[in-house]
Amino acid sequence: MDYKFEWNNTVSYYAVDGRMNATLNAIMAYFQEIAIMHSNEAGYSIEKLAQQNLGWVITNYHIIIDKMPKCGQSLMLKTWSSSIKHFQAERSYTIEDEKGNIMIKASSRWVLIDLEKRSFASVNDDMEKAYKTGAPPAIDNEKYKMPKERESLLSEFNIQVTRSQTDTNGHTNNTQYAAWANDMVPDEIYNNYSCVDFKIVFRNESKKGDKLVLKTYINKKSDKEAQIVTDFINSDESVICTAVFVYHR
Repeated sequence: MDYKFEWNNTVSYYAVDGRMNATLNAIMAYFQEIAIMHSNEAGYSIEKLAQQNLGWVITNYHIIIDKMPKCGQSLMLKTWSSSIKHFQAERSYTIEDEKGNIMIKASSRWVLIDLEKRSFASVNDDMEKAYKTGAPPAIDNEKYKMPKERESLLSEFNIQVTRSQTDTNGHTNNTQYAAWANDMVPDEIYNNYSCVDFKIVFRNESKKGDKLVLKTYINKKSDKEAQIVTDFINSDESVICTAVFVYHR
């Protein structure tokens, strides 16, 4: 059984930063796109799921970066469903260079939602078979653990969600949180270190017009490593999302 769905892609100019490296939110957009392609092939397109008042919602990402793709580089992206249990599914990803070397690997966790009732919906046997679940995950024994400590407050930044930052469900797209968090990384770290690890957890949603406060902390900082944590806080002062970068020099 062929568990993995594949997609050849080339890094476009609009997907890179000032160093001609693909941005993290561009990588997450690729993951989002290939997941939709895989679902379409499995017979569960966004349109079909919507007809059943169903939708997949992401709760966690863990992305490990060995080397960030460059502008114009040809890539092979792969995704697969590594496990499904009740209403929850694990989806893995890899990005390979032209020689088949893995540049990036990632694990993600999703839940199936009844969009009308706003409650969890169980994945039935037919859906699980259609996704050909069963291949080992890209990251073994992933627990999506996030740091509990917040050591040194770096900044507080206020934003308001705009229409262009939302998706088909009317909620802020998951890639947008990565872009916001990436903007909070200090220039000294962003320009002189390389991102090697990124985790993000989505606890609640936001939509157009919502006001959020981004609190960013430096948890660790040395000549070789830095850890940056950003909490997204909504109007009732609850944390709806947390993003964690690890940078190496």
